[in-house]
Amino acid sequence: MKKIFFITIAFISLNISAQKLHEKGKYVAVNGVKLFYEIYGEGEPLLMIHGNGGSFSCFENQVKEFSKHFKVILVDCRGRGNSTYQKGIELTFDLQVQDINLFLDQLNIPKTNILGWSDGGIIGLLLALKHPEKVNKLVTSGANIFPEGVIDFEDMKKTVLDLENKNKNHENDLAIDLNNLDLKYPNLNFTDLNLIESKTLIIAGDHDMIKGEHTLKIYESIPNAQLAILPNSSHSALIENSTLFNEIVLRFLMQ
Repeated sequence: MKKIFFITIAFISLNISAQKLHEKGKYVAVNGVKLFYEIYGEGEPLLMIHGNGGSFSCFENQVKEFSKHFKVILVDCRGRGNSTYQKGIELTFDLQVQDINLFLDQLNIPKTNILGWSDGGIIGLLLALKHPEKVNKLVTSGANIFPEGVIDFEDMKKTVLDLENKNKNHENDLAIDLNNLDLKYPNLNFTDLNLIESKTLIIAGDHDMIKGEHTLKIYESIPNAQLAILPNSSHSALIENSTLFNEIVLRFLMQ
């Protein structure tokens, strides 16, 4: 029977000292870009993939605790954080899956657990579909499988138009590419997820920017998946509700 964690307890804010990142970063050249990454801890690998407009700094509330149990690998996706970008090359999820697949090869990591937030969760789902041999356990938080799964989809269109209208000197090129990524992609069907072999945990906040029914359908479409809906949490559950988020994810990964 599938497991669903409907977390109903109140979240108590705690002061947690986050491990300082960007202390021992390195670059690896893959697929026409240089990806910036850092590694913390030892043991079974756990790759953390951030969301659209951010960097791996979003996982600062996870690194210290997770690196006690895993070899935590943090990577900035192309064009974000300290990684480089290819202008004129369309930014797609398939391209980023290629990046991450080659990145794992360069680091001699044949198989890894994955924690992906938002767009990072989408990349995780696609990796599990395209390279199942690379993915052990998969955790996604706030992921969608087609653009209309986002509540503010129509607002995303307006944002791109506004950026394009104010892009006289190409200062908005990257922002336009990033917004178009989520406006156009991914283009999966729920039935595609039936092929995922990895043990999977789907997470969302109880007022996430991803439609609740969309998240539920993702969970239902993945064989033997688990689902956790975090209370008093938005799309940024891993940041604003990190203690509970970490507890749930670690329990799943260490089963």
